Order: sequence, then structure tokens, then C-alpha cells
Amino acid sequence: MLERIADGRTDLVFEYVSGGHPSTSKTKDGTSLIQLCAYYGDVSAIRFLLANGESLRSLGEDIGLNAAAFHGHWRLCQFLIEKGADVNSCLPDTAETPLHAAVSSARPAQHLVVKVLLESGADPNRTTNPSVETGAFMRDCRTRKETPLHRAAAFASEDTIQLLLDAGAKIDAQDANGDSPLAWASWHMRPDSLLRKTRFRKRKLRLQERLNWDRILLKLTIPMPPLSFGLTGILTGRKLRREKPSA
Repeated sequence: MLERIADGRTDLVFEYVSGGHPSTSKTKDGTSLIQLCAYYGDVSAIRFLLANGESLRSLGEDIGLNAAAFHGHWRLCQFLIEKGADVNSCLPDTAETPLHAAVSSARPAQHLVVKVLLESGADPNRTTNPSVETGAFMRDCRTRKETPLHRAAAFASEDTIQLLLDAGAKIDAQDANGDSPLAWASWHMRPDSLLRKTRFRKRKLRLQERLNWDRILLKLTIPMPPLSFGLTGILTGRKLRREKPSA
């Protein structure tokens, strides 16, 4: 029966434990019942195991929130948060948060997971540690000091991206390579409508910065005229004559 539970029949947990097996039972490879139930997102089975002596600590330091977010289990995420899981907890090596995990794929329930996390106070502007191998993707993939919006621009739906923006995600945030979420969306060939959603007015900002520098340089290179100079004197560098009033 344990093998069938490992294959996804977590409904058999009730019968297995009621038959005299401990709630902390493990498979041959060392995977516990509660880990299997968390993998498949079975909140009811997890509740039953907890009532029979198991602990959420068996799911790790973050009591399984990062993994639940990654697998798209929004109900389990909500349950774990209610049990005290920190929505801004970071993985020790990569600094990935549950929000990073939630937008690392295009799973159907991704939008709901992001919604649950944001409503519970998840920070949309947390960044990962740069150049660390990440388990969110296949081997050799490394983090780039990206925000959840960077990943969402590459993998998530437009509605999910809008959730992040509404929560205060910085649309012009830069990763370790100086790339914005728009760059990530471009690299992953996202639809035009999504590209427009991640676009920001970078050219206008650069123009304004250039105008500011022009004003500074102008002040540094052109000495201030004496008070006796008028407008013509400022432009020509000559002192104006005072015209005597006609008799």
C-alpha cells in the first residue's frame, strides 16, 4: 500500500495509518508519508497525519511552503501559511522565496499561488543570490539576482504579472546582468501584449538625466555674470551701457 501512496494514491493514507502503521512511516528511499502528501498537495491527508503524531517540521525549515508554491498547490500554501509558514522565507543557498518558486513554471494554478502569497504579505522585490545553481530548473541553471517579476515575465501569465505589478513589483528592476523583466520576456519570446505590459519608459528617463547633466555642466563652464549685466550682457559677455535720459 505504501508504494501505491507513493504513486499518488494519498487517499490511502487514512487506511494505512488506521491499520496500525505509524504516521511517520517512510518509503524505502526515505520519503515520509507527509512528504508524499505535500508533493501531491493533499491537505486533508496532511491534517490526518498531523492529528496522529506527525509534524510539519518533517517538511523542512520552511515547513514546505517553497515546494508547495513550486508545485502549484495553492490550498496547501494557504494551509501552511495559516500554520505559521513565513511567506518571505529564503532558501539558504539561492535566496529564492516562495514567490520565486511560484513563477518558475507555467503550471495552471500558478496565478492562485501568487495571489495567496501576495495577499499574505510576500515581497515582490526580493532578489536571489547571483550565480548559484537552482533546483527550480534543470542542472547548470544559475540564479541571476532576479526578482519574481523577472521569472514571471519569462513564464507566467499576463494576469499573474499584473498581480505582481499591483503589489509593487519594480518594473525596471535589473538582474545581475543589468536585464529587466522586459529583457527576460524578450529572451523567452513572450507575446506582444505581455511585452507591452513589462515595458517601461527607459528612453525618457535617459533624456531627463542628460538634460540634468547639461544644466550642471552649463553652471560649471559659464561664470555667473555680475549684477550690472543684463540679458544681452549674459549672452554676449559685454557690459551694457546705461543710456542717459534725454533732456
